[in-house]
Amino acid sequence: MKSTHLSLIAGAAALAAITGFASLTAPQGPATTEAKAAASLPVERSSLVCPAPSTSDLAETRYTSFTPPGKDTGQGAEGEKGTAELKPALPVLDEDEPETDPKKAEKAEEAAKKAKEKADKPVLAVKEPGKPVTAEADGSAAPALVGTATGTLAPGWAAQQTTTVTAGGARGLLGVSCTAPDTDFWFPGVSTARSRQDYVHLTNPDDGAAVADIELFGPKGPVTSEVGDGITVPGRSSVALLLSTLTDEAVNDLTAHITTRSGRIGAVVLTADDGSGTDWLTAAADPAGTLVMPGIPADATSVQLVAYAPGESDADVKVQLMGKNTTFAPAGNDT
Repeated sequence: MKSTHLSLIAGAAALAAITGFASLTAPQGPATTEAKAAASLPVERSSLVCPAPSTSDLAETRYTSFTPPGKDTGQGAEGEKGTAELKPALPVLDEDEPETDPKKAEKAEEAAKKAKEKADKPVLAVKEPGKPVTAEADGSAAPALVGTATGTLAPGWAAQQTTTVTAGGARGLLGVSCTAPDTDFWFPGVSTARSRQDYVHLTNPDDGAAVADIELFGPKGPVTSEVGDGITVPGRSSVALLLSTLTDEAVNDLTAHITTRSGRIGAVVLTADDGSGTDWLTAAADPAGTLVMPGIPADATSVQLVAYAPGESDADVKVQLMGKNTTFAPAGNDT
């Protein structure tokens, strides 16, 4: 396994509306025969999870949820209008160290009861296709969200959260789409460097507990970690783990691989840098021979690309930048 780090430097004048394009050569597999087209059925149920927005008391978060109108909308189960609700995730209780003080135990039990009652009330509820709904939350107490859409509101259901933090080490404008739960995630570009605070958020939308493993890979291969295995995410709950606590090695550029032994989760990384603020890092696309990464800012002067080859063979990566009128390879970093 091999991790490759490239710094792409280009002037602002040459980067007006640039798109990054990377292709790689890999051993060809056996030829496949064309599969018969599968039958198409309308989506009748979908799930989404959203991470806790921020740990800053200055955070201001806006949520938006939407089901688009379309030919599949309104084709849910017969007679079922459908629902699309996002509700607060349940807080994770520390069951390893039970409270021995009766008064504190009673308060903790009451707090857990109130949290469960709150989790039954939707933060966002789409009523009909084509009409978005919004909600707002302030401060560090805004929870992760879990939800399900059914019937006529399931096809195309989406949600987004955007957070503004105006001061402090977590300052920034950060947004992330709520994602469907899965069992396998890759995150190139994470870090355990001392200047970084990278938290991986694992959110479980189902009633039963999920168990996840986190592997870390650096420029020289696997990074030793003894505490990234067997992470339990309770049902309808979310946990946030600081990546630097999983290993003693401080590595600038890492790739994190998250899998589940049981259950399914949503996974996303909140990365914060002492000098440049904070933002969300979402899971990478599945490995492919050609990848296109749009959205390099027009005024960028330094862009970092972190590539990771998940197979046993090295990958030869060719990098190109595409603007309005031309495509070119960055000098010295084209392969």
